[in-house]
Amino acid sequence: MGQEELLERAKAGEVEAFEILASEHQKYIYNVILRIIFDKEEALDLTQETLLKAYLNIKKFKGNSSFRTWLYRIAVNSAMDYLRKRNVERNNFREIVEFENGVKDFETPEEVVDKKLTAEIVMKEINKLPIDYKVVLILRDIEGLNYEEISKIMNLNLGTVKSRLWRARNLLKERIKSLPEFLSLDERRQV
Repeated sequence: MGQEELLERAKAGEVEAFEILASEHQKYIYNVILRIIFDKEEALDLTQETLLKAYLNIKKFKGNSSFRTWLYRIAVNSAMDYLRKRNVERNNFREIVEFENGVKDFETPEEVVDKKLTAEIVMKEINKLPIDYKVVLILRDIEGLNYEEISKIMNLNLGTVKSRLWRARNLLKERIKSLPEFLSLDERRQV
């Protein structure tokens, strides 16, 4: 059974069809929420909340975007609402999400530790970005979504998505360049 048929059956109220669709996307929803809020327990709750919202509103899905994009939009909105409601401090970082899965066989333990520390620093700095920049950066550079998908998820025009991404990357680059961990030896002596 294809996704189109599952969607039609879910819109008609068939719970099993929706459960199949939800199970295909649950992991992706969880990952994007986790990367936005950095809290495993809350990300699990928000994933369930996202799927419940999708189930309750499946009849409103018009097909103007892919089902995945529609779910991502609900997930991103839920995560952003969570951050706004809880007024979470951007630097209240609890969970590190690594950029890479697995370790290459030829890496030394020092290289592995260095990569992990670098990933932690970068994720902490991403977490400090203004939420609109942070979400666009996560969706594009970590989740790998294209500009059109991000535009639909965030309900922004394409130019705004590209502009926010450009600003987010530049702001992140400037913040990282100014960190003592990334200064050259000569620059450290001057500080």
